Amino acid sequence: MLLVFLSWIYIFITAKNFGILFTKIFSIERCNVFVLQILGLFSYAITTSFFAFFIRINIEYYLFILILNIVIIYSYKSTIKQYFNSILLSFKNLKFQYKTLYLVLFIIILAQSSTKPYLLDNETYYIQTIKWINEYGFVKGLANVHLFLGQNSSWHILQAGFNFPFFSSFYNDLNGFLFIIFGFFAIEKLNSYKTSEDNQSFNLGLVLLFSLFLMQFVNAPSPDLLIFLITPYIFYLFIINYKNISATNFKIILSLVIFLCFVKVTMAVLLILLLILFINNYKNIKKEIWQYSLFCITIFGLFVAKNAIISGYLLYPISQIDVVNFDWKVPKKLLEFYKLGTYLEGMSNIDVSQLGFLEKIKLWLTLPKLDGLFNKVFALLLIAFPWVIYKNKDKSCLLLIYALAILQFIILWFTSPQYRFFFVFVSFLGIQVFATIITNKRVGLYLVSLSIFLSAIPVFSTINLNAFTNNNFAMELNTFKLKNVIIPEENTRTKTKFTKHNVDNFEFYSPNKDVFFWVTGNGELPCVNTKQIEYIKYYFKYVPQLRTDDLEDGFKSVLIED
Repeated sequence: MLLVFLSWIYIFITAKNFGILFTKIFSIERCNVFVLQILGLFSYAITTSFFAFFIRINIEYYLFILILNIVIIYSYKSTIKQYFNSILLSFKNLKFQYKTLYLVLFIIILAQSSTKPYLLDNETYYIQTIKWINEYGFVKGLANVHLFLGQNSSWHILQAGFNFPFFSSFYNDLNGFLFIIFGFFAIEKLNSYKTSEDNQSFNLGLVLLFSLFLMQFVNAPSPDLLIFLITPYIFYLFIINYKNISATNFKIILSLVIFLCFVKVTMAVLLILLLILFINNYKNIKKEIWQYSLFCITIFGLFVAKNAIISGYLLYPISQIDVVNFDWKVPKKLLEFYKLGTYLEGMSNIDVSQLGFLEKIKLWLTLPKLDGLFNKVFALLLIAFPWVIYKNKDKSCLLLIYALAILQFIILWFTSPQYRFFFVFVSFLGIQVFATIITNKRVGLYLVSLSIFLSAIPVFSTINLNAFTNNNFAMELNTFKLKNVIIPEENTRTKTKFTKHNVDNFEFYSPNKDVFFWVTGNGELPCVNTKQIEYIKYYFKYVPQLRTDDLEDGFKSVLIED
């Protein structure tokens, strides 16, 4: 816990500094503490991404950032002082019960951040993505080694800039930091419920109703948590600024949306909200916003360049936009295999090729355990939400967000209908339904408190998740131990050792034990499961190969002749 807390202090200072620099460069005024931190993380992600094209994100990069932090602190001393005074004032203004509630939430998140990661994706590609960035930066054709490495989210790039790889392998705590700053912001909204006439502001605080669920994303660098926490805030800003928005607020929303798209391309649907705001408020923002467009183009350029380097495609895994021809390009057959697997993941890996549309819907709704539960809830919310729109004063805004939820579901239905990809709409629509039915806000406050206290149970006691998942690898949570008060657990739960293998002159490390097909854990680079290599070789006749004798020069897929 102690080392995680020290890491959070470093992240806090760096995000604050980069946030201040970002707001100064782009003339963003009246920025609250929470937004400043998020903009700082966004700015730092952009900076780290840029350098990853040229160098590894390791000790030399950390020294550069240290010097830059010192320069920013010296240059903006008065602004930083005001920033800290604002934080202290915000905490002071919290009622006693809300201070207590936040401290409880803080301790739970801190403890959870010190345990071993729960999420399976952490063991398949999170660790390896970050490790490659720390040791080599962006590597040409890396997706040929492991198809999941082609995703290379900017959230993992950001974690690579905060995990001190030259020191240890247990700093895996970016999501914990994100949750504590959002938690404070949400509790502020709840604290002001008696004086605020803004129901949507109170509803934003109700995101903490899902604390028990969100806590499972804390101890791994999952991009999903950022989506779950920031998207409701974007919806909130969209609603309150729908008819009249300042250039500053538009820049904030634009920055947040671009950040989410940079982190996870599935959030591109949010660009529709930006377009609506732009059209509605063009006269108010046209003078200032066009200069910001160059920055947006730059971000998009970084995104497609990163994809091209790692996979050979501009918008991986979309193969239809195929305008570059590098020797490290992932073969289309493998890309289709990857996309099929991603789709089937949303159907609990059941072959649905012979089923009709209604049969697929029935199967999707009746999937076992947590998958089926969230699918049913989402379907019910889509049916019930028109009534909420009818009862609410923000009809136009809610209708647009509702249409966006339907659009997102349609897109996901043909790509990967996994509940975590539309959970943010489940939470938003669910909170709106709840607030419309339960008008007594105290009920919401009590339930938030209950959810936060319940979220401590899986952190401090051993729980078998057989009732919620069919995945044996992720069946049991790792609980907090006394030794974790000082030193957190390592960034992996894969206990097996790794052995060096050679398949058709491709040398790699593979887990010894019979683990899940895609699992790589924290194995030495390059690491990939032998099962995966042999499977792709047998069915697709491709094997990864080094482009040169140096790992830094990347990989390509070579067709193996029979």
